Amino acid sequence: MNVRPRTLALAVALCSCALVAFLACSDPSSISTVNVTLREFSVRVDQATVPDGKVTFHVSNAGTVNHEFLVIRTDLAADALPTDTDGAYAENGARTTLIDEIEDIAPGQSKDVTIDLDKAKYVLICNMVHRDGATVSAHYALGMRTSFEVD
Repeated sequence: MNVRPRTLALAVALCSCALVAFLACSDPSSISTVNVTLREFSVRVDQATVPDGKVTFHVSNAGTVNHEFLVIRTDLAADALPTDTDGAYAENGARTTLIDEIEDIAPGQSKDVTIDLDKAKYVLICNMVHRDGATVSAHYALGMRTSFEVD
């Protein structure tokens, strides 16, 4: 009886198992999901820290006006981002990098964005600005911001 075909078959089987195990560990479905709730005037997340890699932000507008959602990489505190004169975050201002955003999320609507994030500190905000005559309401300045970390 020849042992060589059995050895070859065993080697192929072991390699196949190793490949399956590798693919299971690097499964693209292992994306972190963060549920975000926007309302006047707060940003709430169901987890403030996730592992590095792909992150899906499921953003729901539970408020009564349109909102937007920005992911900003920064080492600044959530309430210390550079601002324009109207109180809105100055996009890509000093020590910040705007990574991605979802614009115009209507009341009652939800939208998703998936981003590949590195280990770092981030701030999640709404940067919507409403103007009604002389009254300007910058959602960031009114408190629509929270810290977020990728570990």
